[in-house]
Amino acid sequence: MNWALIRSGRWLKGWTRLWLFDLGCASFLGVAMLGLVMALGLPLLLPDNAERKVDTLILLMNMFVASACVAIAWQLNRLSATEWATLVPQYRQSVLLQALSLLLITIITAVGFLLAHDALDKTAELLLTLLFSFGFLYLSLTTSNAFYLSFLLYISLPMYPYLVGLLPQGASFLLLFAVLVLAVILWQKLMRLGWNSRARSVYLNGLEMGWFWLPSPQSFKLLNRLERSLHPANYFIGPVFSIMLFAMPLFTLSLALIAHYMGYQVPVLSLLVQFNCILCGMLHWSRIQRWRAVESLFVLPGFDGKQGMIEAFMKAQYRLLAILTISMVITASLVSLLNPAINLSIWLHIVLTTLFGCGLTLGLGSMCRTSLQISGLIFLIGILSGWVSAGLASVESGEQVWHMVRWDLLFTLLSFVMLWFAKRRLWRGDLLRL
Repeated sequence: MNWALIRSGRWLKGWTRLWLFDLGCASFLGVAMLGLVMALGLPLLLPDNAERKVDTLILLMNMFVASACVAIAWQLNRLSATEWATLVPQYRQSVLLQALSLLLITIITAVGFLLAHDALDKTAELLLTLLFSFGFLYLSLTTSNAFYLSFLLYISLPMYPYLVGLLPQGASFLLLFAVLVLAVILWQKLMRLGWNSRARSVYLNGLEMGWFWLPSPQSFKLLNRLERSLHPANYFIGPVFSIMLFAMPLFTLSLALIAHYMGYQVPVLSLLVQFNCILCGMLHWSRIQRWRAVESLFVLPGFDGKQGMIEAFMKAQYRLLAILTISMVITASLVSLLNPAINLSIWLHIVLTTLFGCGLTLGLGSMCRTSLQISGLIFLIGILSGWVSAGLASVESGEQVWHMVRWDLLFTLLSFVMLWFAKRRLWRGDLLRL
């Protein structure tokens, strides 16, 4: 540790360009800041003495912590891919100190949030978030390809309360000990961090293929047909998109079966609604990340000018919306066989929420032109999560939610209006001026 460097403050030079102007890192930090802002602002909007309020706020704070850790992993992977890092004096130490400062500020903020809301009983959830985040950091340092699994860190966040419920009394001390041990191991690993030839390919594949390596989709006829039907909407994100369209319903059904036979109540359909919206957001996030690829897409045969390319992109989005809705219809129907409390009104509520939630995400995403704007869609996903949860909360009491279904129909109409308007905003004023 170079204490002279720390005391001089020179290690802070260039941190804005490194952390805020790198689109990948800025996007993750944007999600983290949005989670923090929502966690700080929602108490002013939600009613007092609501148990659900505390659970929602802790989920947002855990998202803040996890997103900060993913941003750090992005920078560490980029550092490993930088061949000249050892040639610039104190560059490597400065990046590590900046990452450590961000991590400490994140943890202090999260702990202060628990103290401010008198929610120390939720400490185990925060420790579990840190444990999984540190584990993700260690795997990213050990195997660069592990960064492709960053999306698992996000979709696992709503499951932490249920995992904590399975732990015995006093498990917080064990989690704290595990976090501290893993932190020491991480620090030792960072002290030996060097150049990694694979890290560069991970960084480039993150921009080209959505941080996920897959065999060629031509190897699977069904995937190949799906790829063609979604083109050019999936051009920027790569084969990971089609794989996740298949994988998430299967994962949801597997989780529902496990929860059913173990006697646990897990809101699997709520998780699937959230992930479908996140998947639609990722489609436009990748489009913005790879803004230079718009010209490459335009020169491909099959488009009648710029307007023809926009028409094809929007039609592909409508096909995607139909696929996601049909997938939810089938998945929700199968899950309802395991849970008879899911009545027709709740089933319609879930399906329609998927329809208008994904439609709004695609519509608003088409209007976005910066990574900060697309990160703002996390607000919409958070609201949708609460909307679905409000309907699923009535499952236990066997209530009907027809009043929510009427609102769902209105929101569905709004989403199609948004998609129609998005057609006029997509790539407006961008590189293409044809």
